[in-house]
Amino acid sequence: MGLFNLSEPSSNRKDSGRLTAAGIIISHTLQHFYMRGFNVILPAIYTSLGLTPVAAGLIGTMRQVISGLVSMIGGFALDKFPQRRILVLFLSLLLMGLGYLLVGLSPNYTFILLSIGVAGAAGSIWHPAALGLLSQRYPERRGFLLALHRSSGNAGDVLGPLLVGALLLILIWRNVLFGAFPLAMVVALLLWITLRRAGHLREIADQTTPKRRLREQFGALREVLKNRELILLLLVSGISGLGQGSIMIWLPLYLQETQGMGSLGIGIHLGLLSGVGIASVPVIGILSDKLGRKRVISLVLVAQAIIALLMALTGSGISLTILVGLMGAFLFALNPLVQAGALDIAEGKRLEGSMIGLVWGSNAAFNGVSPLIVGFLITSFGYSILFWYIAIAKAIAGLFSLSLMLSAKRT
Repeated sequence: MGLFNLSEPSSNRKDSGRLTAAGIIISHTLQHFYMRGFNVILPAIYTSLGLTPVAAGLIGTMRQVISGLVSMIGGFALDKFPQRRILVLFLSLLLMGLGYLLVGLSPNYTFILLSIGVAGAAGSIWHPAALGLLSQRYPERRGFLLALHRSSGNAGDVLGPLLVGALLLILIWRNVLFGAFPLAMVVALLLWITLRRAGHLREIADQTTPKRRLREQFGALREVLKNRELILLLLVSGISGLGQGSIMIWLPLYLQETQGMGSLGIGIHLGLLSGVGIASVPVIGILSDKLGRKRVISLVLVAQAIIALLMALTGSGISLTILVGLMGAFLFALNPLVQAGALDIAEGKRLEGSMIGLVWGSNAAFNGVSPLIVGFLITSFGYSILFWYIAIAKAIAGLFSLSLMLSAKRT
């Protein structure tokens, strides 16, 4: 049985489902290729422009906050117009590449902030469209499909830092970014052709139930937002995101400023951080389908907190490298679990895009403020504070997750 051999009521529908899932999941690799590749470029921008830690943190904050706002609004809109999902996926990749091209063309720090906002906004709208579509088609395997989508992102997280780190050995950072738009344009066109070939655009239009008024959609969303478990789930994810946003932005700068590491070494470490998750995240997703989201969420957070504490105590050398890889086994597993949990709560309410947008937006609010917080902390206490901060954030999120785990035992 193939990787995308997912149960469908007919052979034609099965083939269409495979092609649709494969096209979406594989294309997700490019989005993360750009996002994590930029994290390797950030230290070069930091040095080239003579930035302060706070200024560097603001770049990460801008990308996260803008992406969160766009994701929340876009997710709600896609529930109203689900037939536009494929167009949104196409435009997301295209405009994301354009945003990073504009970063390379930016003459100063202010334009870099604005351009990274464009890239973040374009990339974020991908998730409500892609995950909403996958969730709607495969509700019984939601945890696995969302984890597999996340795992394909991890592949981009590996390839981006490694390739960009190598390119920075021979090119200046601006020239690396100039190749962003042509690559995004090619992949976006291939995705459009693939999904059109699968006949999925027409299928969505055919399957759409009678349209509901905007007031009815707001009413359905308001009802879901009263759910205590959803609020707790968002809180757990958000507090965890305070640490998540820090490690992806600040680990490259930590390696440069405290370990004297160059672009290739930074790329290898970021690739290692993401590479382990390619295999581990789908396994954790399958476990959540079998054991329940809440139990697995608690276990993942406990593992993250312990590893971050060990990173704080170690701080350098081969031990840090090993711990970076170990952290990668768990770091990217939480988001698909939370997304699947939110979709479970909203099952049957036609709010797939809204739920993904809500989770993504909530995470972005916490992830977005985190780089700026760490920038101030590093200015005051030095880079050694980084892993302590991450460990504390993950531990607090783990404590909140106990309420989720206890509620699972009562059900």
